[in-house]
Amino acid sequence: MAEQTNPPVARRTPLKEAITIIDGLPCALPGQETVALEACAGRISAIAIQPRHPVSHERRALADGYALAGLQTVGASPYNPLSFRLLGSAAPGAPFPGSLAPDSAVRIAMGATLPRGADAVLPPEAAQPFGDRIDVFDATGPGAWTDTGTAHRPGSDVPPFPAQRQLRAFDLALLAAQGLTELAVQRAPRVRILVLSTQPGIMGAGPGSPTPRIDASSPMIRALIARDGGVVEDCLRLDGDATTVQAELRRPGAELILTIGGTGMGFNDRTIALVKESGSVLFHGVSMRPGESVAAASLPVAPAILLPGDPVAAAGAYECLAARLVRRLAGRMADWPLPLRRARLVRKVSSALGVSDWCRVRFLDAESVEPLPLSGPPSLVHLAQADGFLLIPPDSEGHAPDSLVDIHAYA
Repeated sequence: MAEQTNPPVARRTPLKEAITIIDGLPCALPGQETVALEACAGRISAIAIQPRHPVSHERRALADGYALAGLQTVGASPYNPLSFRLLGSAAPGAPFPGSLAPDSAVRIAMGATLPRGADAVLPPEAAQPFGDRIDVFDATGPGAWTDTGTAHRPGSDVPPFPAQRQLRAFDLALLAAQGLTELAVQRAPRVRILVLSTQPGIMGAGPGSPTPRIDASSPMIRALIARDGGVVEDCLRLDGDATTVQAELRRPGAELILTIGGTGMGFNDRTIALVKESGSVLFHGVSMRPGESVAAASLPVAPAILLPGDPVAAAGAYECLAARLVRRLAGRMADWPLPLRRARLVRKVSSALGVSDWCRVRFLDAESVEPLPLSGPPSLVHLAQADGFLLIPPDSEGHAPDSLVDIHAYA
């Protein structure tokens, strides 16, 4: 490996064009699996789900309180309390055995079956108990705080969950209430990571000792893959072993292959040349900072994104390009999932025309951000300090101080 083996970059592809190429890659969904309900948050539903209200011939209390006939409370107020006789209590699994007489009530716990003669639950704060009686200070109506009453309120109809819906924690509560314990979800796409180069450790070494080589990129890329809905099928440190690299590029089992390192023009950079022997390179070199040596390829077994070896450049290339493909394979929207926050730049940020800049920023307060350096050697410290980023388009020379910009916040 004494000579440069990657072919020279003939043309740097504009970032917008590279995104179009990435978004045009075929994304065969990787099938489905059945998962316990509690593990479904963030997963994509594989089939449409039609929740239904529980079918029961008995009304249940949706809150603690007093079960009574709602119409008998008409006219109750703090100035005109109505007296009801307490006959007993009802709890889940221990219903009140009798029927309510006029102007009577039963203490009831949430989830219990309403006794015969009751059609509403009065909240505890609407009554004052006195021994075996309560004084009611507020009126209620039939169906109040029962599953019958809430099922027909405007907005309470349960819509179907379509296939390809990203399930939220609140969805799981509703589905659990329907008695579901597991769901069919889309299987997460498997991503293979091939680490083809490492970096010097930033802590240095002892006198006379070589600086240790560290794989700083793959832990970060693993976390980003998980954020975007994928799972790591394998993560291999190959350090340019051509035979093993070729075998891993041709081995089935992953929906996406990410390589890290060897995409530049150094004398020992050879990832592009190796990939060309196994498939076709769609582009090599993108007009962006950092991450300009990123490439994409179509392999017989899966698409591949070839990330630069520097961790900061790998982060920029992943966020702008590879993340879109992972999210699409996971059944999600390709665009960034991070919320936009409008903030004021505290100082100028300069950008070169013709280049898309992935500009990391640090929040100084809820409304102000400081741009972190774009030029100069890439800094892992600045990457770790970033609270979000903005993307500066190639037709812009940057932003002046006090400009309002849209930030993709990390939290």
